[in-house]
Amino acid sequence: MSHRPAAPATSTTAAARTPLTRRRVLTTSAAAAGAFALPGTAAWAVPTSFEAETRTGRRRPGAVTDPSVVIRWNQAAMDAILGRYQAAGNRFGPATVNARALAIVHNAIYDAWACYDRCAVGTRFGGALRRPRAERTLDNKNEAISYAAHLALLDLFPEYKVAIDNMLRSLGHDPELTNPRRNSPAWIGRRTAQAVLDYRHADGANQLGTPAYTDTTGYQPRNAPQIAGAFDPSTVTEPAHWTPLIVGGKTQRYLTPQFAVMQPFALSRPDQFTVAAPPAYPSVRMTAAIEELLDISANLTDEQKAIAEFWLNDDVTPPGAQQMWGRYVSARDGHGVDEDAQIFFGLNMAECDAAIGSWAVKRDYDFARPSTLIPYDQRGRQIRSWGGPGQGTVTMDGVDWQAYVAVPPFPATVSGHSTFSGAAAEFLRRFTGSDSFGDSYRFKAGASTVEPGLTPRTDVVLTWPTFSEAAHQAGISRVYGGMHWSFDNEPGIEMGHRIGKVVHRQAMRYFGGTHR
Repeated sequence: MSHRPAAPATSTTAAARTPLTRRRVLTTSAAAAGAFALPGTAAWAVPTSFEAETRTGRRRPGAVTDPSVVIRWNQAAMDAILGRYQAAGNRFGPATVNARALAIVHNAIYDAWACYDRCAVGTRFGGALRRPRAERTLDNKNEAISYAAHLALLDLFPEYKVAIDNMLRSLGHDPELTNPRRNSPAWIGRRTAQAVLDYRHADGANQLGTPAYTDTTGYQPRNAPQIAGAFDPSTVTEPAHWTPLIVGGKTQRYLTPQFAVMQPFALSRPDQFTVAAPPAYPSVRMTAAIEELLDISANLTDEQKAIAEFWLNDDVTPPGAQQMWGRYVSARDGHGVDEDAQIFFGLNMAECDAAIGSWAVKRDYDFARPSTLIPYDQRGRQIRSWGGPGQGTVTMDGVDWQAYVAVPPFPATVSGHSTFSGAAAEFLRRFTGSDSFGDSYRFKAGASTVEPGLTPRTDVVLTWPTFSEAAHQAGISRVYGGMHWSFDNEPGIEMGHRIGKVVHRQAMRYFGGTHR
């Protein structure tokens, strides 16, 4: 199947763009039915009219006005992800687990859809379940996809059964159907989804562990935990290695180290790609890296702060931002169910392989984050740096240095954000045939969650003419925020591009029916 870039959307000035919510824009009529409501998230109404999440509101002339069922289930998966970790009182969800969940849902969707395509093959049954031409209708595709996504979500998020059932019911299908007719769309959807789930239950992520996703590698940090904001250099034994923080009385635990050995989709092995080792500590290169972050911290601009906060993704969850990229492309290029089944399958396989690949590198290097290495290195020295919310730049003892944003619980090198973004950018560039993107976002004055009401002083418009530029901004955001080093970022983006390339090549074999 050919994927040609769409004609460019009509340009608009930043001032003319309609401000949109970060998560999505829904235009519903009074007749809208069905809801997917989860703790900590807004209800998702299944609308009769839908403005797909473009943020700018731009759309290719002639593009469809309603989203495909693929995008509806993509949002359901996002709501479930957000609901779970927000209900637990966590600001951020686990990027690795989220990437895997989205990959499983869209793998199930794709395999169900492929049974109704003339040449595509599924990942588990190949073309063995292909339906005859007369059955390859939009209604049958939508039904099979919905039953597949429903089963996958129930497996991943059983606590939300009522909401997930309601989602299926709102699309006109019966969640209580127990014995669908063989080869019916419901049977196809459930059969293909169950095969995907059976495969993924043994992929090394430990989804079925007690509790789910607990470490199976026996990882132990080399340094004792440090209380965030009260760094004690005397307890650090190996400063170049990761140190867990104690935040709000809770001690960080390395998030899913077992993903470093999990079964990938397109990678030949989890560590197929890697990056150069971080600088030795102490060394001239490491001193330069520390000085770079000190300089950034002391001179943070409103734009840099907005970039750091926007790409935290605490309202869409990593790699949720990349789902928005896919939705923008879908609306921009007028996708239907056929294109969306493919693009979201490949996109999320790229994100899941990016999680595996970046976690393999993190395991190998176990390198310290700036939040512990800078206070250790700069202790007893007077430095100029960001002093905390609303404080601006102040003079402090280096032991009190802090990142602008919250620091997640795993080692620094390589940046997962950079790897996710590079992989998404490369897959989407190859799928659409162009690096052209075109999305944007207006970060409103005072909308900061770090410095609410103060930052930014005026609106900051973030624009991404290309996928590559979006990936670059996502990566550099972690450096601006003080949670990553520059040597975590650019190599991570490059590794992500390499992952996106092999995922695209593998996905095209499935799409074209040549995979064996």
